[in-house]
Amino acid sequence: MKGLWVPLFWFLAFSNTILSQSLVEPNQNFLWESFSFRFPEPVVVKIESTLQKKLTVYPAKRDGFFMVVRILPWSEPITDKSFWTQSVFHKPIEPKQLERVVLGKTFRIYQADQIRNQNALRNQVWIQMDAKPYLWIWLQWKTDRKELSDFFESNLFLSL
Repeated sequence: MKGLWVPLFWFLAFSNTILSQSLVEPNQNFLWESFSFRFPEPVVVKIESTLQKKLTVYPAKRDGFFMVVRILPWSEPITDKSFWTQSVFHKPIEPKQLERVVLGKTFRIYQADQIRNQNALRNQVWIQMDAKPYLWIWLQWKTDRKELSDFFESNLFLSL
């Protein structure tokens, strides 16, 4: 049994490796892979190497939102709305699905509010539909932070 742990350790170490972590200032274009993002306040971005490429964004100074970005190996998400509302959102309030075109790219957006730890949160999952590589973005922010709602719902985070 002892011999099994060493290969397992190395597999886990190389399958989920943090490649970099850095501070990004507000409204600065941040390039990752072939995509460009902007953030409403100073953030820490963490680039990870997993089975899929992953970018995680956290506020640097105060609580309020986070963002996870992945590149998907497939083009069409599962279109069963109940799958998304049950697997992506925890106890969703008024889940919706809509499509939006941003800078010529089409995104399917799944959106729902929720209450977690006495915080009212807005959740959105953006899935790019019409170009490779396919982009998956999960946003969550506190709804009492009006400036974050304005920023994310106006697509200002995408500067593709």
